[in-house]
Amino acid sequence: MIGLLLAAGSSSRLGEPKALLTLGQKTLVERSLQVLQASSLEVVLVLGAEINSIKAIIPSDSVEIFESEDWQMGQGSTLSECLRFLAPRKQDILVMLVDTPFVQNKHILAILQAHHDSPNQVIISSFHGQSSPPVLIPYQHQEKLYDWKGDKGFGPFWKSHPSICQWISFEDEYRDLDTPEDKIYWQEKCAT
Repeated sequence: MIGLLLAAGSSSRLGEPKALLTLGQKTLVERSLQVLQASSLEVVLVLGAEINSIKAIIPSDSVEIFESEDWQMGQGSTLSECLRFLAPRKQDILVMLVDTPFVQNKHILAILQAHHDSPNQVIISSFHGQSSPPVLIPYQHQEKLYDWKGDKGFGPFWKSHPSICQWISFEDEYRDLDTPEDKIYWQEKCAT
């Protein structure tokens, strides 16, 4: 199975590259990679903005790096580009976003268990009722996202295909890292 970490965006709302933001002792990209690698997934790191700066802190032999050509068009375009690139491998893919510092190894393991129990279902995380990646997409459903465009997230996908989706609920708070206020929140939380 592939763990696909989307870290290609320019972070325009935050005003600085999210992937390079330090929380505690690690950058967001290092924290996210650590979570995926702890689950023994074959990790593909998707980069766009700040490619060279991110590559400089990631050991080249630790992950496969995919350089998106469509990253400026938004998350949906980047996701569809990656899924088409990975299609010949015919593997299930767990998609994680770099700006979700609340995601831990326990969440990935629960998602993998849910996939084991329901291998044909798209497994969607729900944090206090907020649906969000990580999302596990079995190979047979990935083509439904091949034409995803723009800055489209997963919401329209699961609303359009509820019969193939299964939600897994977590009690952890959902709060991504998009704004300067989010940055302050997470820096304070990770300092304790």
